Parts: sequence; structure tokens; C-alpha cells
Amino acid sequence: MVKQRIAFVGAGNEHLKIIKFIYQMPEYEISLIADEYSGGEGIRFAVEKQIPISTNLNEVLKTANVDIIAVLYPGTELYNHFVSSARPSQTVINSDHLTFIYELISSMINSKYLQIENQFSANTKDISRAIDNFGLITKNIDILAINASIEAARAGESGKGFAVVAANIKELVKNSRELLGHVKTIIEKFSQTQQSMSSFREIILEKQEDKEA
Repeated sequence: MVKQRIAFVGAGNEHLKIIKFIYQMPEYEISLIADEYSGGEGIRFAVEKQIPISTNLNEVLKTANVDIIAVLYPGTELYNHFVSSARPSQTVINSDHLTFIYELISSMINSKYLQIENQFSANTKDISRAIDNFGLITKNIDILAINASIEAARAGESGKGFAVVAANIKELVKNSRELLGHVKTIIEKFSQTQQSMSSFREIILEKQEDKEA
């Protein structure tokens, strides 16, 4: 997968969540964060994640292999400067463009995760119900096998063949129970995965709510 390399011009606190969101996306790679204020949250985040930084905004134009330049400073003067100075292959976006992209992507991810989560939950419930039904059937077969063993013992010599069949049935029931235990373990892991997906979706929703607040 070819990543889109993005450079940020400005990294104020109001844009930190978006920068973090882009950082987490596998389709993008942050090449540089440039901000005149070296003590900002965005610069500290970049240092923490070992992302190149600069207090010279024009350093972005000198950075090789940048596909997208996101100008987060307010106003149009700096944005227009980068639009006129960027290479033809580069795309320059402003804060409004980036916010729109962020909200669109996060909304799509949230919607897709909710769809997968609901489908996953329904499938898990169906499987669990099938396991319970199979467990009940296995229990009834086990009871029948025990009764068959008792009747075979009463029949004496003539019931030996039937006793062998009953023993095989009991062994089958034992193996079935072990299989059920294994499947239940898998279902529990699926449920844990579902909970993780749900937690991730809630994080996205929280980010959207914080942005709207």
C-alpha cells in the first residue's frame, strides 16, 4: 500500500485531535509538522512520535516527497502562499478542508464499524444458541447411552453387541463435549473482539462530540 505523505503547517491545540487521527490511519504518513510556536501541543506530540518538526514554515516546501500540505493557520494569506509555491503534484488544503475530511472519514469508519459490530453480534448470538441446542442434544444422547448400557447389561450375553454401540456413543458424546468447550472458548474471544470494536467506535464518537462542542 502506497501511503499519502502529509505535512502540517501549524499544530495548535484545536487541531491536535485531527493530527492524532491522521497519524493513526495506515493510509497516511506525517512527513513534517511545522509551527512557529515550538512549545505547542502539536510539536510535543510530534517529538513524542519522532515526527520531524520545524519552526520555519517554509521548510515544508523543501521537504521531499510530500503529497499533501495541510495549512492549519487561520486566514487565507498563508494558505495562498503555499498554493502558489507548492509543486504541481502536491495538494494544498486548509483547516476547513481537513476538518471536512476528518469528519467524513470518522463518520464512515463509525458507520462501518457499527454495521460490522451489529452483524458480528447477531452471528455470535446465533452460534451461541446453536451451541446451547447442540449441548442439550448431546446431554439427551448421553442419557440414552447410559440407559442402553444398563439394558445391555441386563440382557447379558445377547446384549454385548448393543453394549459396544452404547460405549461408542458415550465416547462420541465425550468428544462432542470437548469440541463444545473449544467452540465456546472461540466465541468468548469473538465477544472480546466485539467489545474492542465497540470501544474503538465509542472513541471515534467521543472525538466527534469533542469537535462539535
